[in-house]
Formats: sequence, structure tokens, C-alpha cells
Amino acid sequence: MLTRHLTPLPPVKLPYTIRVDESYQSDPKPTIYDIQVLVEDPLRAHVSATLAATAPLVQIENLDQQTALTVQAIQASKAKHDFFEAMSKDPVNFTKRWVSSQRRDLEVILGEASRGVGGGPEDGLGEEWRRGGKDGIWAGDQARESVGLFLARTQKMQP
Repeated sequence: MLTRHLTPLPPVKLPYTIRVDESYQSDPKPTIYDIQVLVEDPLRAHVSATLAATAPLVQIENLDQQTALTVQAIQASKAKHDFFEAMSKDPVNFTKRWVSSQRRDLEVILGEASRGVGGGPEDGLGEEWRRGGKDGIWAGDQARESVGLFLARTQKMQP
């Protein structure tokens, strides 16, 4: 849609004879002259309208940003509420689970996590890892994507 506004305007053709002598009038030949004609830019109105329309768009963007920040604040507040609510119901077990979770996260971040020790689903020992077919974990999009990335990495490493 923009291409037609970016190309030069078509030339203005003025059918006008400048020569008035008799010999030329008897056998006229078309002559082309380059005449500079100042005209109003046809895009000026569109550009002005677009620039005038950006002020409400900026306001909408600011309101959208404020809404996103408010939603994030609500989510953080809800997470705090859920945390303290769970802790108030059973503080001892909650603290044990939370410390264990934090320790596991720290091991993963530091690269010290050992696989196969806990026997959990992240170790690949759960029932879902043994099940095949369309309901199994291997038929999912994540498995296909992971295998594709693994194969791409191994092909890239080979000379």
C-alpha cells in the first residue's frame, strides 16, 4: 500500500503549442518540455492525519503499560499471599519443603545436581517415561523439538 506513495508522481502533460509560425502549424510535431510545476504534496494530508493520530496511540500504549504493571503487581501480591497462607497452615512441613526446593534449585543453578538420586519425574524414572504411544511423553511436541535440537547440535559438532 505504501509503494504507490513512494514512487514519483506521473508527469503533468500540457498539450500546448508554443510555436505559432505558419510552417510549423501546417505540420505540427509533438514537442516535450520539462516545466517545473509546484504542487502541494499529496501525502501531506495523510502524514498530518497519521501524526495527529499518534497522540492517542501514545496514550493507549501508556495505559497498556500501566495495566501490565498492575497485573504484575497483583500476581506478585497473590504469590506472597499463597506463600504465607500455605506456611500458616503447616509451618514445619512447609519450611522443610521450601528449603529442600531452594537447595535443589541452587544445585541446578550451580550445575551440581545429580540425576537418578531422587527417583522423581525429572530423573526419567517415572511411569510416564516408560509409556509409549500417542499418550506417552515421547509423542509430544517437546520430545520432538528436543530430539531435533539434539540432532542439530551433534551434526554441528561433527566435522
